[in-house]
Amino acid sequence: MYKNKAYIIKTKTNLHVGSDGTNFGIVDKEVQRDSITNLPVINGSSLKGAIRDHFKDLLSSNNDLEIGSEMVKPFVFKTIFGDEQKNLDEEDAKTYNTLPKQGLVKFVDAKLLFLPLRSNKKPYFHVISQSNLQECKTLLNSFGIKVSFGNIQNRRKSVAVSYDKDVVVEDVECDSIELDIKELKKIFGIQNLAIFTDEDFNEAVSNLPVIARNSLQGSGNLWYEEVVPRESIFYTVFCYYNNLDDETQDKRGRTDKRKFENAYKLFEQKLLKDEIQIGANASIGYGICNFSPLGETDE
Repeated sequence: MYKNKAYIIKTKTNLHVGSDGTNFGIVDKEVQRDSITNLPVINGSSLKGAIRDHFKDLLSSNNDLEIGSEMVKPFVFKTIFGDEQKNLDEEDAKTYNTLPKQGLVKFVDAKLLFLPLRSNKKPYFHVISQSNLQECKTLLNSFGIKVSFGNIQNRRKSVAVSYDKDVVVEDVECDSIELDIKELKKIFGIQNLAIFTDEDFNEAVSNLPVIARNSLQGSGNLWYEEVVPRESIFYTVFCYYNNLDDETQDKRGRTDKRKFENAYKLFEQKLLKDEIQIGANASIGYGICNFSPLGETDE
């Protein structure tokens, strides 16, 4: 049994999570993309690796970790990601042996939801397609997470939520509409919204920014790298194992379920507070991201 929590990932700087595939086009390094929709994604393994690296100090600690007025055993915290534990005392070994060894948290691929695009009326609009928004709702519902994005109806032409006329978002001429987007503003922190047709949206995500890079040796040989631009918004789901003993208590009166709930609480507290670096090129400031909660499974 798993409890599911959804999170928003907002890129504060350009992001490059490489596909590691062979490419014979002009772009040397492309970003990861969904095999069906071709939208940019952050694969679950890449996401887990980046977050695990961010938590390396806590994961290497041999001391109990503090969360509020309680403490978390280091081996319990390490089981979030999956880690072989040795030399545990009898009581800790009993708890450890009841846990899945591959890690108590499943990291689901992060999918692109909003793409920031330049405009003639605003610095940029956060752009989404109707299908992409519906896919987000469907996926979250499949995990038992109910969210409301307000009433955004299907439209035959790309539109911008704006009082201005003749709005152009990137190269797309948009009709101007008035629409209550307070739910989206509240959840995602966006200010300017454009709703593209699937055709226009797919065209936009197929032409992400490409940056020319030079080698460190200064040979003058340029190579080209695709990036997801800053202020892009992804969403993901973390599923954590919740089928733990909630009756048997240790010497301090804590059950196995309580031990892991505290560990996940500590993990989430740091996840939402810190800036997490995801993907390549950390030394030049790529991949700085913020996490925020989107919803969770109803109890």
